[in-house]
Amino acid sequence: MFEYKPDRPKVLLVDNQIQNLIVIKDILYPLDLDLYIAKTGEEALERISQTDFDMILLETQMSDMDGYEICRQIKSIIPENDLTILFMSELQTHEDKAKGFESGADDYLVKPFYEKEIFARVQLHLKKRSVIKYLKGLLKRSYHELYNPLSVIKTSAEMYGYHYPKNCYVDTMHAAAKSLHLIYEDLYYALETKKQAPLQNDVIDLAVFLRKRVEYFVLLAEVKNIRIELDVEEQCFIKVAASGLQRIIDNTISNAIKYSFENTSIHISLKKKSKITLRITNHGSTIINPQYIFTDGYREAYDTVGMGVGLEIVASICQRQNIRAQVESSDGTTTFTYTFKGKIDDENHPA
Repeated sequence: MFEYKPDRPKVLLVDNQIQNLIVIKDILYPLDLDLYIAKTGEEALERISQTDFDMILLETQMSDMDGYEICRQIKSIIPENDLTILFMSELQTHEDKAKGFESGADDYLVKPFYEKEIFARVQLHLKKRSVIKYLKGLLKRSYHELYNPLSVIKTSAEMYGYHYPKNCYVDTMHAAAKSLHLIYEDLYYALETKKQAPLQNDVIDLAVFLRKRVEYFVLLAEVKNIRIELDVEEQCFIKVAASGLQRIIDNTISNAIKYSFENTSIHISLKKKSKITLRITNHGSTIINPQYIFTDGYREAYDTVGMGVGLEIVASICQRQNIRAQVESSDGTTTFTYTFKGKIDDENHPA
């Protein structure tokens, strides 16, 4: 009977000393790995660009390139948690160890090598890596399964609104489906977007783009009796990735609605001077720690629906697209401000 066996973990050994490579290879042999070898930093980077590795064992003292620099370059092109890096080094001081972790290493294999420790550490990290890969695959499959019924709910609610009088229950159901769809898009974006893949920039009229996205949120706002007020200057051309821009706008407006008090208004301002500035202001509870609002999974109102993923994604996109993001909150008024550098002049924009 055929027994399913997952792909063997791919591990890259990087060391300019052949003897060290042989020793490590012999120690790890019982783990049944696909082992690859690189004897220089340049060779290691080339192999990484060609193969999806699960783990890299990296010597810190390389002949052509500092191991810490190699690690930094790898981490800049590989998504977080998609690769485990273990340094192989003769640690001299605590500063050496701290330097390694700061450059992106996950653990150390200290020379002279102790066979049982190396085997145990590598095995442990590979198990963790295997769990992460499985969970990511499970999430991706789950999202695909959720998408179709969610789309049916949204479409059915929209069709009901076209053919029958306005119904608050149907509106609430439709708004809830839209909220779930936004969560779906955030999580799918977080899984699918590769940090090493540059975002494809487009020339976009932010005024037109913004109005279209606001239309999507009108019903969500109406359910809470919230008004959306627009103050938009025309022809605000920017060069940015459309997918990333949508995540920024959608998450900010969604959060503004979610945390606004009922019977209030959300003011959206788009102005162009030397730079283009987008401001979204809502009225609700004051954010106690606005400096943490863009960090991983942070949410101040844990009784409110949401997983804190959206603003983390926004922060990542802003960093990659050179967009300045600011949050101010006091006396129940919160404003998110996004400043887009390098405004494209109207006359230079192709018709």
